[in-house]
Amino acid sequence: MSKENNMNWFLSLKKPFNYHRVGYMFFICFICYLISSPEPIFSMSWIIYFVLFLAMGIVSDAIVQYLILVYSKKRCQKDIENATLLKNELLEIAETMTMDESWIESPRQYDEEIILSKYVQPTDHVSFLSVDQGELAKNFKPLPEATFIIEPYSDITSVQNKFADMPVKVLKYTPSGQMPFKDEKMDVVMCQYSNYDKLEIQRVLKPGGYFVVNQNGTANLKEFLHIYMPFRMKGSWDAYACAGTLESIGMRIVEKIDDYGTLRFHSIQAIHSYFKKYSPDIADINKYQIFYLKALKEIKEKSFYEMTTHRFLVVAQKA
Repeated sequence: MSKENNMNWFLSLKKPFNYHRVGYMFFICFICYLISSPEPIFSMSWIIYFVLFLAMGIVSDAIVQYLILVYSKKRCQKDIENATLLKNELLEIAETMTMDESWIESPRQYDEEIILSKYVQPTDHVSFLSVDQGELAKNFKPLPEATFIIEPYSDITSVQNKFADMPVKVLKYTPSGQMPFKDEKMDVVMCQYSNYDKLEIQRVLKPGGYFVVNQNGTANLKEFLHIYMPFRMKGSWDAYACAGTLESIGMRIVEKIDDYGTLRFHSIQAIHSYFKKYSPDIADINKYQIFYLKALKEIKEKSFYEMTTHRFLVVAQKA
């Protein structure tokens, strides 16, 4: 726990002993007794001896759990005190939280707007599949006259208002989950940090059309994911894996780039501000207290907290 900086575990040692493994022990004792008992199954003697066996199992386990707690409190006394101080400091910071955009991001290896502009012509039909409420399309210049935005989760009316004087239509998926276009309608589909159905992309693209996908990879913010998703799926999602899925449906890969970088924060306010801007759910300090406590500890020890970033871009052409 010290190696993982798990402040929440040290804080849990301050709580009074509470045994809550009765169900677990009942299952273990039942299986063990079912295998080892010489008595006829479910006979009166079998039931009596099982109740005694179960009671001994629960009492023994409760004693062991209590002794572990007593030992842990003694062994980790300093860690418990430090975790308590960190939690109190974090609560004080949360009460007086201010915006701080002083985080340092390593230079990016590519610009998706510049790459996209190489494949878009003024007369093209272009679709932006995004979860950024139309920000990429809003900043992209010049927009073709036939520009469409698919926002799977946002209110399309609020997004459409951003493009009041621009040739842009904001749409949603059809009730059956398809893109709202006829077959072979699009010259370019741009996927910005959104999930996509490769067969749908294949369907709506014209022959020779381009699919440009810009997404976060497996290693993105892995320091956060390691805390809350320690048993993630095997494999990695990167430019090569993405390109492989598109090649499997007959598309030709034109470009593929992996961009690994870092984010460096010198305060909890900066971390909070970053996530409030890019991922509001993670900005909830109470919900993700373990993460913020770990970050605060590292800031106090090293004067900064660093996170890994990973994004990638793939350009594929329909045959």
